[in-house]
Amino acid sequence: MAEWVENIPSRRAVVMGMARTGCAAAAALARRGAEVVGTDMKEIPGLREELPQGVALELGCHREETFRRCDLLVVSPGIPATDRFIQTALAAGAEVISEIELAWRLCPAPIAAVTGTNGKTTATTMLGAILEEAGYRAPVGGNIGRPLVNVVENEGQEADFVVSEVSSFQLEWAPTLRPRVGVITNVTPDHLDRHPDLDGYAEVKARLLANQGPGDAKVLNADDPLTARYLPGGRQAALAFSRKKAPETGAYAEGGWIYLCLGGSRERVCAAGELAVPGVHNLENFLAACAAAGFLGAGADAMARLARRFRGLPHRMEPVAEIGGVRWVNDSKGTNVGATVMSLESVDGPVLLIAGGTDKGSDLTPMLDPLRKRARTMVLIGKAADRFDRFFRGKVPVERAATLEEAVRRCAEAARPGDTVLFSPACASFDQFRDYVHRGEVFREAVRALDKEAAR
Repeated sequence: MAEWVENIPSRRAVVMGMARTGCAAAAALARRGAEVVGTDMKEIPGLREELPQGVALELGCHREETFRRCDLLVVSPGIPATDRFIQTALAAGAEVISEIELAWRLCPAPIAAVTGTNGKTTATTMLGAILEEAGYRAPVGGNIGRPLVNVVENEGQEADFVVSEVSSFQLEWAPTLRPRVGVITNVTPDHLDRHPDLDGYAEVKARLLANQGPGDAKVLNADDPLTARYLPGGRQAALAFSRKKAPETGAYAEGGWIYLCLGGSRERVCAAGELAVPGVHNLENFLAACAAAGFLGAGADAMARLARRFRGLPHRMEPVAEIGGVRWVNDSKGTNVGATVMSLESVDGPVLLIAGGTDKGSDLTPMLDPLRKRARTMVLIGKAADRFDRFFRGKVPVERAATLEEAVRRCAEAARPGDTVLFSPACASFDQFRDYVHRGEVFREAVRALDKEAAR
């Protein structure tokens, strides 16, 4: 990539979509001497002040001529490949990449990258934290919230590894990305409005591994058929993680213990019960992080220390309160059916589930068995409520609520000591909220209001 980076000053670059990653990409290219245009369909007040000199802005529309004359296009992950302006740039001979691909090309340190439908943010955070526990400098960025270009520019020179969460949308335009370690946590139905089918979605995830070679490693979930099928083949090392069986190389759980298998030897990491965050999904995330960190040189002692102190992330099976013996858990990041199923399976005792939002049209069948086993009721909200109601009514107890706050009140009236109220929507948030973070904050506030009432 050295020659490509040296030629940046000769590039006519367009950055399409001027949210955080777009701003980071535009600034990085401009600082290296490229002619840069940042374009967005929205007017964004104050954007000019956030960017260095050398970035021209076209806001409120995209101009076809701008895309015809560029030779490099950096695309926001929210924009599908079928967009006519992307097609215009491609037809004119432009190279199209994502911000993740740009960061990789600029990065002086090896990259450890994590993708998957569910758990990738937690697994990414755990991986970075284990490496730091082991004494490495391992800054974290990417789809996790901090643009990877910013991480590379600010901390890449001093880093031993750069750890990145990567989404399928970012992988669509990452033709040369070659992580030292590539992790796929799982593949379950999601974003099928963007990808042709589940197999096509899995193939995009697997692009993370496409450029790896000797000296690299792939870390894959042996318990997930869509992910495990990528274990054979390839020139890189293959590591598996499993909570059901012992792989030849990787990490697994057995008999209440977590083990690491590398170099033909088995090492005990810690008891599974020492993992500070509950749930089978967090066990899987930790196993994935252990396998990846072990390949990069971290020892089992660092993994064990992280297991005991890692308290989880906001909006991911986050304990909010215990009121009158009832636990309230915020899993607003449960934006698809697979995530909600894992969350249901991670709760002990009866559950009152709050679900619904913007419907992704996924098959709801996987939710039936855990709901029949655990749910005393489910309270439905949002645009998805009609379809969810038709599917679940008569199979599990169902109620409807107009708002999330009303759903919280209904659960408070119905819950008994020992129950868990789980907010895991299995849907996107955009019908009633800005994003899953806003949605989780509203849930938290509604529960805290209940707590205050109970304390009076």
